[in-house]
Amino acid sequence: MSHGTRISARFRSCCRSLYRWKDPLIVVLIPLLLLPLPLVVESKVAKGAYVVILMGTFWVLEVIPIAVTSLIPIFLFPVLGIMSAREVCFNYAEDTVMLFLGSLIVAVAVEKCNLHRRIALRALTLVGPEPRWLLFGIMFPCWFLSMWMSNTATAAMMLPILNAILKQIRDVTLPDIEEAHHSGEDGIDDDNDVDIAAALSGISMERLPLKSKARIQTETIGYTLKTRAEKERDFHELTKIFALSISYAANAGGVATLTGTPPNIILKGHIDKLYRRYDLDPGLTFANWLIFGLPTSLCVFLMTWLWLQLWYLRKRFLCCIKDKRSWDAVKIHLRMEYTSLGSMTFSEVVVAVCFILLGVLWITRDPQFIHGWGVLFPKGFVKDSTPAIFISAIMFVLPAYPPRCCRAKHDKDPKLPVTATETKLLPHKGFTPLLTWKTVNEEIAWDVVLLMGGGFAMSDGCTKSGLSDWIGTKLEVLGSLSPWVISFILALVVAAVTNITSNSATATIFLPIAADLALRLQINPMYLMIPVAVSASFAYLLPVGTPPNAIVFSSGYLQTRDMLKIGIVVNVLAVLILVFMSCTLAVAAYGLNSFPLAFQGHTNTTLNGTTILPIISLRNSSI
Repeated sequence: MSHGTRISARFRSCCRSLYRWKDPLIVVLIPLLLLPLPLVVESKVAKGAYVVILMGTFWVLEVIPIAVTSLIPIFLFPVLGIMSAREVCFNYAEDTVMLFLGSLIVAVAVEKCNLHRRIALRALTLVGPEPRWLLFGIMFPCWFLSMWMSNTATAAMMLPILNAILKQIRDVTLPDIEEAHHSGEDGIDDDNDVDIAAALSGISMERLPLKSKARIQTETIGYTLKTRAEKERDFHELTKIFALSISYAANAGGVATLTGTPPNIILKGHIDKLYRRYDLDPGLTFANWLIFGLPTSLCVFLMTWLWLQLWYLRKRFLCCIKDKRSWDAVKIHLRMEYTSLGSMTFSEVVVAVCFILLGVLWITRDPQFIHGWGVLFPKGFVKDSTPAIFISAIMFVLPAYPPRCCRAKHDKDPKLPVTATETKLLPHKGFTPLLTWKTVNEEIAWDVVLLMGGGFAMSDGCTKSGLSDWIGTKLEVLGSLSPWVISFILALVVAAVTNITSNSATATIFLPIAADLALRLQINPMYLMIPVAVSASFAYLLPVGTPPNAIVFSSGYLQTRDMLKIGIVVNVLAVLILVFMSCTLAVAAYGLNSFPLAFQGHTNTTLNGTTILPIISLRNSSI
């Protein structure tokens, strides 16, 4: 081996070693490289920027767990003199964090009793056998369930169901492909194909010359291979569309409710903190979020459903597919799967009742247009977190199975068959609650809970250090644009960034910037904050964008270029729908066409006026 070759080999070995140690190296180098910022500038703004850049880098690169990064403010803010430890720690137990925690615990109960699978299979059995309706049957339960539970859990639950559907589709639509291995190298019976071709043409094979017989044989074989290849391509295209439908529906569904996705919860936390600072009540509740969130989510859901059909069916998009003989077999298979679940178990009924009760309590607490049950208590004492924690707490007390004296005959007699779910939930002795802390502790996404607390702490630090004001000053150049244009630009930037970073981290970083920019431009803060938060859930381009994307990508049905080609249109259309709904429906629902008087003293600005004109009207040169 020559001297140059040895040096090259050592260099490659050194690079591989550095790559394996890249995470700890980044953890050490980034703080050291940023250290001149607080040491040289010596201002609170620089110190706040140091923490924000450090946390943002760690969140994006995920060199240490996201939850650990979220704890950085607890020791850095006090050390740098930005906030006291007591002030920082208050952010980790915000009312909004408890609301999210309560909704997660209820979702764990739904998963544990398998209620979500029953809902999904029931929806699939109700749809028609055509591809477009089967696609709808896959997407709708994903969309609905992700409103109430983790979109990650929803996607993970739907993937095995999708695998079974696709296997059934392949078995009934591509039987010749499976039989190809048993009839030669290419699976074609040459003599049989030639006989069929001749019979169709009305010519006797015996009268054909040798050259004509060879030509017919070649053309027939080529046609058969082409037909099978087309069927294979069509099936592979179908697998891509069905796989993407799961992640698209799960991402869209979380937008509908305030607890459906972490960015929505983070938005509520930021708005509550901002408005409390000026002794105002934002009035953003679970009930009135549905006025904006549900229609927006539904429009995005229907748009993705139509786009996936258009991509798969192409020119057949407006046609009705009548190949019911093949697709009916898929529907029969789904009915058999649903029937195998048996009747609802006791635990499913109890969880369903608690689930519905929680939704009713959320909606009726403060529905705005009438007095809810919240008026029975002193103002500000009861929030949406109250029923969330109440329902999640009683699930640790409610039984998972009825008392022995109240059980059905087949539950008492071990000789009679019971379903797999009943077997798990019907022990022979003692009391078993619906939930145990061990189960919850294993299933709860504690990293997201800490991420929310860390985000609120970072936002507080940005405000008290003056960093938000400094950034807002630099962004005042956007004041010459219409408010809806600013909203569209911010939403588009966030939708692009969230494809490569955590949606929670993206919302946490951009929401304080949007809030301060709105105050400086004398725009209602919610006018910019709502599009920023919701667009953080629109990650349709890359597998790393959101956990549902990663789950469907891991199935092997997709490649990155498939997600990019199909998702780019979805991403842009989703942002356009969001901005339109924000500038019309949200403005009407939350009164965003006026700038609250309490915010007038936030900053001195050369911009005048307090009214945001609708998106469809002309706007004067100043706001």
